[in-house]
Amino acid sequence: MDTFDGYFARRLQAESEMGKQLDSLSDMVSFGVAPAYLYYQLAPTDNALFIVAPILFISGAALRLAKFNTLPKLNYFIGLPTPFATLFLIGLFIGIQYDKEFLTQALSNPFVYFSLPLFLMLLMLSQIKMFSLKSLEGDDTSLTLPLLFVLIFGLLILFDFRVALPSIVLIYVFFSFAIRKSFH
Repeated sequence: MDTFDGYFARRLQAESEMGKQLDSLSDMVSFGVAPAYLYYQLAPTDNALFIVAPILFISGAALRLAKFNTLPKLNYFIGLPTPFATLFLIGLFIGIQYDKEFLTQALSNPFVYFSLPLFLMLLMLSQIKMFSLKSLEGDDTSLTLPLLFVLIFGLLILFDFRVALPSIVLIYVFFSFAIRKSFH
């Protein structure tokens, strides 16, 4: 829905500075606070120290959203978009809820538990160019890349839906890194 609201605002020429700020506030709750809360539910123990990992994620999301608002309009992203980081965390939560034992075991390790939000934060704030579907709105649209990702995602769901979301996010990051020189 986040993609569609921006798309329709641009198409209807209804963009405004107030709308941009409200969208960022909404994104902060949807893609920062909510997934961090879910992630905290996966903490290995009740120790209050484990709140630091979700706070890292919230901080990364806030900084990423602020950074995004200051960049010129590009046909690619700089750094991992917050919705993709959110999909990764939600995918972990889904995997654990549907009994994916290796995810449960991995997150029971405090090092892994703290490392994942830090890794996502660093990706969100990185200078890595990552492809965007917004480039499809231009005249030189190509559906090859999005269709490829839909196909891969569908195959991942068929293979094991419990790891499909984190897997597609990792594939997105690696693919963006591999083709980053083709962005202009």
